[in-house]
Amino acid sequence: MFRLRLLVAISLSFCFVLLLGTVLYWGSNQVGLYFQRSQTAYQAFDDYGHLSQEAYRYFKQRMDSLLTDSPATEAGIKTSKQRLYEAMDKLRNTAIQTPASDLAPEGGQDKPAELERVAHFTAFLEASEYRFDEIERLRQQGKRSLAVQAFAQFSEQEIDGKFQPLIDVAINAERAKAQTAKAELDKLVGLSRRIAVMAAVTAALFSLTAGILLLRSVRKPIEALMKGTDEIASGNLPYRIQLNTHDEFAYLAMHFNQMAEEIALQQNKLREGRVLLEKKVAERTLELHELNGQLQHMDSTRREFLADISHELRTPITVIRGEAEVTLRGDDRPAEEYKEALHRIVELAMQLAKYVNDLLFLARAETAHLHFEWDHVNLLELVASAVEDFQVMAQENALTVALNTLGEALWVRGDKQRLRQVLFILGDNACRYSKPGGHIAVCLAADGDQAIISLSDQGIGIPAQDLERIFDRHFRSNNALSSRDDGSGLGLPMAKAILQAHGGQVSVASTEQQGSTFTVTLPLISIGQDNFVNEREIL
Repeated sequence: MFRLRLLVAISLSFCFVLLLGTVLYWGSNQVGLYFQRSQTAYQAFDDYGHLSQEAYRYFKQRMDSLLTDSPATEAGIKTSKQRLYEAMDKLRNTAIQTPASDLAPEGGQDKPAELERVAHFTAFLEASEYRFDEIERLRQQGKRSLAVQAFAQFSEQEIDGKFQPLIDVAINAERAKAQTAKAELDKLVGLSRRIAVMAAVTAALFSLTAGILLLRSVRKPIEALMKGTDEIASGNLPYRIQLNTHDEFAYLAMHFNQMAEEIALQQNKLREGRVLLEKKVAERTLELHELNGQLQHMDSTRREFLADISHELRTPITVIRGEAEVTLRGDDRPAEEYKEALHRIVELAMQLAKYVNDLLFLARAETAHLHFEWDHVNLLELVASAVEDFQVMAQENALTVALNTLGEALWVRGDKQRLRQVLFILGDNACRYSKPGGHIAVCLAADGDQAIISLSDQGIGIPAQDLERIFDRHFRSNNALSSRDDGSGLGLPMAKAILQAHGGQVSVASTEQQGSTFTVTLPLISIGQDNFVNEREIL
């Protein structure tokens, strides 16, 4: 609506300016036209005056030639005649070349009259030449008195009676044209002055009226918009601009309100984002704290590893040193004694190397740097092969080993040798801590997507208070220490670390002096599911 009012005001202003420009353009053209007419009239007035002067000069010299026979007079006549005809030619050319509109308002009728007057002057001059020639013949015949009498008659009848009235009429006509043009010019100037005054007054009234109307139509909306911007700038985002109109200001107010809503939504999002960021920072801080704890644990593990090495390796190294010193002390001995000593040293070195390897394995497991060669492993074949090894180890204590399976292949993804090592650790413990003549049962089954391997013995069992620590490094239960003193307490921690790296787990259930059951679970796969075949991987 405001746009329409503004467009109407601009259109009216444009029409007014266009009308005023048209009037001024017409007035300037009329002023130029009448000024040109005045100039043309005054120029013709001067031309006729000049023609009159040249004509009387020529007539005077012709009269002087009748009285004297001077050659100079004859030369002056020729010059005057030439100047007279030049003035006549100029007058004729001016009449021909001047546009009809520059002569008078009725220029189409005035131009032939002008040319007709010029023709009369030309005819009069030609007739005068004929009369002058006759007078000249009389003078040359010696009839001077007749020649003077004829010239006087010509001057009285032709020059004074015909030529002078022609000049007077022409001059009066041009004077009238000039006066008419001046009068019209004065009238036009007066009209232009009145039009200018009226235009100025009209423009002032129109501008004042349009300004008042536009100001009244924009004052309230602008005040409402300014108040809205002040409210939003001060943080009052719920504030809304209310305009009961249907113009551009209402459109602007609507979008301003939408902008305020968007700003409020963005602030809410920023507030939520800040809360979320604080939560993320807290989570990251907690993670950093946990990572720091892990680093501290790794450092503690490293210290413990070094302490284990310094503590656990001291005894084998001392024994090796003692064997060597005893062998080297004293006199030469038989070669058999040296061989026995060297055999004991080799056994101790092998035991020491195994212990060091176990410690390194556990250290790598705790720092997540175990090395595996992943492949598809058939648990049925692996367990059957391990049971055969158990049967060999069980012969020392007259133990029996039985395998119970469903007879179908169960596949897992893993390192075959490491999984075999787990079974060997469990089987070795079962054989070492079982009573003579006991029985070891190995079972392989599937439960959903998990493979389950259980190994049960009829050995010394594990006290209930030691079950929670049975997988800790270097831990051995009291009955195990009293039964055998050759254990290191590293086997079960190694088995647990290997199974965790395979995504599995190990658990134990035991009753003291009745036996123990270790249960291993591993995730099953389908053939073709895993693409990592014979690939060495570091965890």
